Amino acid sequence: MSGSNAWPEFANLYRLTRPAALDHDRAKAELKALMPQDAKEALGFGVRAKRSKSGAISFDLTAEETVDAVLQR
Repeated sequence: MSGSNAWPEFANLYRLTRPAALDHDRAKAELKALMPQDAKEALGFGVRAKRSKSGAISFDLTAEETVDAVLQR
């Protein structure tokens, strides 16, 4: 690490982005909890959640600005 500016650069970046990362994780957990067990997909407000066959939920951003949430079962 001696002579390198990488550690201070990334330590600072970590400190600056930590609150946003925690908010991101909380939002994902809350969205997962809101999605009904029998829904394959949920869409609304620029976010799409998809449930895989194994039950895992993944999120994508959508280009469209959808005002109403839609659940597909």
